[in-house]
Amino acid sequence: MVKLMESAAIYALLIQGSTKFYTALRYHKFFIAMYGRLDRFHQEHRLHAKNNATLLLLMQRIHLVTRLITVQYVVSTIVFAIFPLLGFLWNGDRILCVSLLIPFTDPAILSHYLLNLLWQLYLLMIGVPGFAAAESVILLFVASLAGYADVLQNEIDELNTMLVEAEHPPAERTAVKQKLLEIARLHQRILEYENDLDERYYLNNLVQVFSAVFMLTGSLFLCYVSNYPTMYVLAATGTIQLFELCLLGTILSVKNEEIESTFYNSQWYLMDRSEKSTFLLMLHRSQHAVEMFVANMVPLNIVLFVTILRKIYAFLMMLINFYE
Repeated sequence: MVKLMESAAIYALLIQGSTKFYTALRYHKFFIAMYGRLDRFHQEHRLHAKNNATLLLLMQRIHLVTRLITVQYVVSTIVFAIFPLLGFLWNGDRILCVSLLIPFTDPAILSHYLLNLLWQLYLLMIGVPGFAAAESVILLFVASLAGYADVLQNEIDELNTMLVEAEHPPAERTAVKQKLLEIARLHQRILEYENDLDERYYLNNLVQVFSAVFMLTGSLFLCYVSNYPTMYVLAATGTIQLFELCLLGTILSVKNEEIESTFYNSQWYLMDRSEKSTFLLMLHRSQHAVEMFVANMVPLNIVLFVTILRKIYAFLMMLINFYE
């Protein structure tokens, strides 16, 4: 059972990495276009003091979290890489990073052992930049929706001020109509942005959640049974991955709710009939915004994170009782 649980954790990580590579390869041009879209958005609002400050603060936070994610993967790789060396220095055993062997090789043979060790170290070296880049990209794209939402709220606040100050003659409501048109265009961009992310990350979200479940289950079981340091690292990695994805889903949900609330609490009753029809259409669409789901069934949020951890704990208790 120990080998089975270790294999489940390791192969889950490999499947997740393969899915991330497939997503990056298939949607390479889309990611470039998305980066250009974000760059244009920042350029459009760099002269607006409040919007620019909001976007810069968001990018600083994204940059900080990206650095923390990179450090976490680097530390995890170092632990896996030095584990065989420490095992050899401590008691002279030939230990591999993980129990993942090249077919038709025997680690009891020195040359086969070195071949497997070099292969595993190579996988670790290419895995660090790959996983760090994949996590950073989804963090950038999803968290940037918070910037879109904050800018939209600022624009609606400005519209509210203009509505209060505006006089009723139609000839003097040009500025109000222009601002309303800008808000409608921005809201449409947000909806398109969310739809694009949902289409491209459907498979990635599904695989990452299920692979994190297998990683956590297998690694936590081995932490209890064998007390391997590498399994603690793998358990921490799986927990962070799952938490990050669920947190991003929560951020998206919260920002959608904030947009809906901002529309609802605006001074829409001061608009004329044509302005109201446009504004109420945006309110209706904000009530049916895109959310992050797992297989279009379960919302991806912190509630799911807690639920998964509880299920894993219950399953682990059953496994441990069976093992003992």
